[in-house]
Amino acid sequence: MTPVYLGIDTSNYTTSAALVTRAGEVFSSKRLLSVKPGERGMRQSEALFCHTRDLSAILADALWACRKSVPDAAVAGVGVSTRPRDAAGSYMPCFLAGVNAARAAALALNVPVVETSHQEGHLAAAAFGSAKAGRPLPEGAFFALHLSGGTGELLYASPRKSGFAVERRASFLDITPGQLIDRCGVKMGLPFPAGRDLEKLAEAGSSPEKIRPAVKADGVSLSGFENRFEKILGAGASREDAAAFVFAAVTRSVEALIALAGEEAKSLPVLFSGGVSSSYLLQEALARDNYYFTSPALASDNAVGVALICRNTLTGEM
Repeated sequence: MTPVYLGIDTSNYTTSAALVTRAGEVFSSKRLLSVKPGERGMRQSEALFCHTRDLSAILADALWACRKSVPDAAVAGVGVSTRPRDAAGSYMPCFLAGVNAARAAALALNVPVVETSHQEGHLAAAAFGSAKAGRPLPEGAFFALHLSGGTGELLYASPRKSGFAVERRASFLDITPGQLIDRCGVKMGLPFPAGRDLEKLAEAGSSPEKIRPAVKADGVSLSGFENRFEKILGAGASREDAAAFVFAAVTRSVEALIALAGEEAKSLPVLFSGGVSSSYLLQEALARDNYYFTSPALASDNAVGVALICRNTLTGEM
């Protein structure tokens, strides 16, 4: 039998499952939660229902793909994200769907459960993806950006057997980069989440204004850019130029956030994770020798990192 390690992640807007082998083969499936047109999100009760409804099909897809390639696959452990961050008080009801499924599967299979956080799963997936692309992170501590609809943080991370020891160094203080992108996109009539469609518009535009992020000692404020976006549209700017303004604002603000780490962020690797970091406009603007990106599939919400943490915890690998 070939041992494989199952990961489950039921974050705010994605139901996902993945299996990984000790050799690093990945089999995954995920589905975005369906948000009503014009809405900028959904209640936790709705998200929990959607995860509960969709998870069995997502698991079946991932398991089918795995067994098609590895016929003698046997699940040796189940990993699950139980909370957004590894911090006191970090909690969201939507993760209960994954927790219940993981614990039931582990009991039925008589294998261990490895619990981790959604954020650590993001870091593991991003590091794995960067290595697969030929740019493995150097050993040791690194900085990490977690940029998504729910989170905008600069982290100092140290690898450990069960994931990462994470210390928040700075953050976006009001809304996150993903929220700025989604709010502006929805105001332009784009579907939620709006990142991909807004980026297509931005590609054909140019920002009509200079960007000056509002920087404080512990982070950067983004909400003022939403107001400026509305004024730009109201003044008659094209949709393309307005979209370009949003992505320029995010890029400059991410640069300002990293700068709060001082000289240390120039000497250590900086790993980008979260759905916003999959933006090719952001990646092109932030191309640096010590910056590490991954593919869109591994940057956005996924269970691959959770499965990798499960594997590494149970086998002692890193």
